[in-house]
Amino acid sequence: MRKRGQKFLAGSLVLGVLALAACGANEGDSGKSKDKQAGESKVVNVMETTAVPSVNPITADNGASFKVVNQVFEGLYRLDKKGKPELALAAKEPTVKNNGKTFIFDIRKDANWSDGSPVTAADFEFAWKKVVDPKTAAAYGPQMEEIVKNATQILKGELPPSELGIKALGKKKLQIDLENPVPIFKELLTTGTFFPQKEAQLKKEGDRYGTNSDTLLSNGPFLLKNWDSTSQTFDYVKNPKYWDKKNVKADKIHVTVVKDTNAALNLYNTGKLDRVELDGDFVKQFENDKEFHKMTTGRSVYMKMNQGKDGVKTDLANLNIRRGLAMAIDKTGLVDTLLANGSKPLDGDVPGGIMFSPENGKDFRKINGPLLTYNKDEAKTYFEKGLKELGKTELTLTLTAGDTSLIKKQTEFIQNQLESNLPGLTVKLKNVPTQVSFKADVTQDFELLLGGWGGDYQDPLTYLNLFLTGSPGNHTGFSNAKYDELVLGAKGKLANDLNKRFDALLEAERILLKDNAVLIPLYQGGRAYLEKASLGDYIAYPIGTENYKWLHKK
Repeated sequence: MRKRGQKFLAGSLVLGVLALAACGANEGDSGKSKDKQAGESKVVNVMETTAVPSVNPITADNGASFKVVNQVFEGLYRLDKKGKPELALAAKEPTVKNNGKTFIFDIRKDANWSDGSPVTAADFEFAWKKVVDPKTAAAYGPQMEEIVKNATQILKGELPPSELGIKALGKKKLQIDLENPVPIFKELLTTGTFFPQKEAQLKKEGDRYGTNSDTLLSNGPFLLKNWDSTSQTFDYVKNPKYWDKKNVKADKIHVTVVKDTNAALNLYNTGKLDRVELDGDFVKQFENDKEFHKMTTGRSVYMKMNQGKDGVKTDLANLNIRRGLAMAIDKTGLVDTLLANGSKPLDGDVPGGIMFSPENGKDFRKINGPLLTYNKDEAKTYFEKGLKELGKTELTLTLTAGDTSLIKKQTEFIQNQLESNLPGLTVKLKNVPTQVSFKADVTQDFELLLGGWGGDYQDPLTYLNLFLTGSPGNHTGFSNAKYDELVLGAKGKLANDLNKRFDALLEAERILLKDNAVLIPLYQGGRAYLEKASLGDYIAYPIGTENYKWLHKK
């Protein structure tokens, strides 16, 4: 079994992370001057559903944190408005050598930190080496595994971090060495794990770094202000040192944490928000409104089942119990009746309409087909067989999830489905604040956990990589040597043969779900929302977090 650092992410894995976002004008005082009011037109209001636990790209372990990281930090590339990588801190496309395994980047001369000091190649080298250092126990350290040269051995403790394939060739020149050519490398460089950090600032702040806005030194479009890990409000302020500040249109984005959809809608209807996401009855109420919009995302929503840890197995280590649970939920009823926001039933891990075969262009999801589909009769048969194997006649399980209004509705639906279709099963609900759900996932302190994954880049690997032995996001007790071989091969030795690589990922998903029923797949997420015509360039990608760089009031 492969070993890695133990502090792994809950992040995008926890459904509660999905933040409702809404933007609108500040209410003006009628006595204010016209100049003052004109200035306030560049202030945007955004809503989130959870407080942000931390903002350190090296150790961030949840989607709420990475969403903030994306606004205040930047790497060599950034996603453009259409979700494609474009040059950011890299001054130009790199020089590529060694048959696609060595990249030499020139960093922009005008790339600076928020204190005015230059972003250097050494900042990238420091950050990347700290990410893979087992002492850091960085949640996303394994993102570099089998990709950046020597990352795998370093994560295992077999080589020192100094051997990682990255080095500063000069103040603004950076060399990166890979294990193999990587077709998704440019996309990876847009994610927070690959961002630079200034060593002096981290050493100065120590464990306080990233716990409040005063400790941060950032290099992205915005500065973070008035924030700590418990804040219910905070601000993004335009960064005057940002190299592309001319294209950052909002002077300030004010964030308020609101968990309840009804409360958010009230704010929207009273002119205090310019965008609000909807579900269920709210969708039906507003679906004919001219401000109503709907989209399908690349978010895979599922429940994890804890099979055990540290050598101690749970009842969910029984394959028939897991299969019974995974086939006992009417997903169509869940998405059509409860959500009604464009979500689609999902019988796999990798969503549809996102990933396509390099050989024939066919959808990954359609090629693999349904792997765990709703069938209450088969579910009952599997569950009864599992109970018999356990020597039990009944089973009680606790479902842990976030505490937003939408998540509570989903857990109640799931509870009803499981108890109705599986006689002998009792499901207790444990709706807790999102940060508590994060911790439960990271520590594997749950029986059932409602979660999901939004993906970081457009490739099946972003979903399947999570369930490698000991990998971030696993926390299920699942470990399978063949699965590891296939997924690691897709990251490494198969990178030059795109067809074999794609086939390996297809087989890996079948092992994960059809053979082992590691997850209870539920749905591919959708978004239904109301948005005022006055809101411009609210960029929400099907895969990846929001990008506020261009957000503005028209």
